[in-house]
Amino acid sequence: MNPLAQTVRNNTAIGMNGRWNDPVYPAPGGIATSCHFATLYWAFLAEFTRHPTLDEILKIGNAEVVMTGLVQHGTRKRRPTGGNLALTPGAVLVFVEQKQARHSCVALDGQNVGGYNQASWYSAGGGDHTYSTHPTSQLQWGTGGNQDKVRRTLGAMWYELYEVPETWVKATVRSKVQG
Repeated sequence: MNPLAQTVRNNTAIGMNGRWNDPVYPAPGGIATSCHFATLYWAFLAEFTRHPTLDEILKIGNAEVVMTGLVQHGTRKRRPTGGNLALTPGAVLVFVEQKQARHSCVALDGQNVGGYNQASWYSAGGGDHTYSTHPTSQLQWGTGGNQDKVRRTLGAMWYELYEVPETWVKATVRSKVQG
């Protein structure tokens, strides 16, 4: 098993042109490299120290549903009283709106995350169907009733943040694949 943060750093490219395909048994059109797909792909790679097959990806199932289920094992993050949000390296940060996981990424260290499709989730940079990194200082915290939530720059929705331990994410992937 490998640490998840290191796995992400060493494997930033997943697929091509926003799509992933098993090199041996490609799916027609491939699978979209969503943020949740990328997070679970890296968790598989970290847990098994090899890339998944299409069959294993299908066993993991709907990435948004899996990430939403993982939130129950996470810790709700609040606006820091001073400085930037601190994270546990390797943990998965999940952005939740109306009890649904809307975005996920991996803590590369205590203050930086890496993930796919991060355009508009942070105040600067990011892209669609590509990998990017962001410091937690780029989170846009609310005020008043939303002080412990972050805003996506696209739209006016507010999101709760949950930090899910790496061990839970990897164990979930293992149980679904070996199920």
